Amino acid sequence: MVTKPKTELLVCPRCRTRSLTVADGDAGARCAECGSEYPIRDGVVDLLPDYAGKPSLAQRLMESDTVVRIYESRLWRRSFVATRALGISFDREQEMVLEAASPQPDGAILDLACGPGIYTRALARRVGDGRVVGLDISLPMLRYAVRRARNDGIDNVTFVRASALDLPLPAQAFDIVNCCGALHLFPDVPKAIGEVARVLQPEGHFTSAVFRQPGTIGGRGRGVGLHAFRTGELEDILERSGFENVTELHRSMRWLVLGARKAPT
Repeated sequence: MVTKPKTELLVCPRCRTRSLTVADGDAGARCAECGSEYPIRDGVVDLLPDYAGKPSLAQRLMESDTVVRIYESRLWRRSFVATRALGISFDREQEMVLEAASPQPDGAILDLACGPGIYTRALARRVGDGRVVGLDISLPMLRYAVRRARNDGIDNVTFVRASALDLPLPAQAFDIVNCCGALHLFPDVPKAIGEVARVLQPEGHFTSAVFRQPGTIGGRGRGVGLHAFRTGELEDILERSGFENVTELHRSMRWLVLGARKAPT
């Protein structure tokens, strides 16, 4: 089953201290410093219990029961249509990202906007004695991710509901941050990348896969909430946030997979 996280991998969102203790099962989490309490729902540590945001159309789609159920199946992410549209199969993309991230047996990994855990489980299998945090804002996706991890006997991953723009995680706590298939949905990409840089150790690896817009004209789809990155845009954001060795692992007409390393101090 999914185990409770090591306390040092989570901080209280309200007082920002590492005083958050997580009880067994679904008993909840409590901050010893400020007394704030957070529920654990169906195995998900919910650090946004009062969240009342207004998700975009694209985000609402990703929370629908239908999409949650089929996301990693041959009807969606592993479909022939997706492979043709993105120019790469999911299995090949995953292999490419895992090779670039180079997880170590005792590492600490953040799978940011983890969705149904399609990458989280693969990362967790690679780290063995290490820890993986799968973080997303969608409870439906996270509940599915918990069920799949439990069914697969994976016990070194913790699923957390939180915002990518304000990560409830300590600075320099992770060796790897992965964010595949979601960065184009974020309302403020530079802020999210800044948070990635904050929680990543110097020389830590960042991997991502995003929608791209060929040429120099990109932008967010009006009324949809999906940002297609123009050529060089994400690379520029990463370099301004302190990353180096930004490398394109795959580029097609509509899809970009890349890796980068946080600069040493």
